[in-house]
Amino acid sequence: MPFRKSKATKAKETVTDQVSDRTDDLVAALDAAKEALARASAAAGRKGAELGAGLGKQASEAADKLMPERARQRRREAARRRNRRLMVGAAGLTLLGVAFSRLAGSKTDRTGGWERAPEPARDADPVASPAEVTQLHGNGAGGDPARTPPS
Repeated sequence: MPFRKSKATKAKETVTDQVSDRTDDLVAALDAAKEALARASAAAGRKGAELGAGLGKQASEAADKLMPERARQRRREAARRRNRRLMVGAAGLTLLGVAFSRLAGSKTDRTGGWERAPEPARDADPVASPAEVTQLHGNGAGGDPARTPPS
């Protein structure tokens, strides 16, 4: 009987090896099928998105032809949004410029007041020289007859 056990054991090992080989083959085939399915799904998603965008554009164009007022309203709203974005951006840049100018070189002195321009040196003589006096208004007796008041 020991002979039969050994033959049965060999048969059992052979069947186990065959089952293991088949299982490995099936797992490899399953992995390949999963990868192929993922690639096909990604390609279908891209195609679907492209087709959906094309259909959406065509539907929008058809709606624009059927309802021109709605198309004008949509264009105006898009222009408003665009202008709003531009205004917000310009305001942001302005604030950034103000902040930068304040940080880069402020015009205030250490006490917090504005710097004053240096005053010109004054002469000791409080009376101005005649060369510095400029006549602003005529007295009516000037040389221009058109500017002379009637008497």
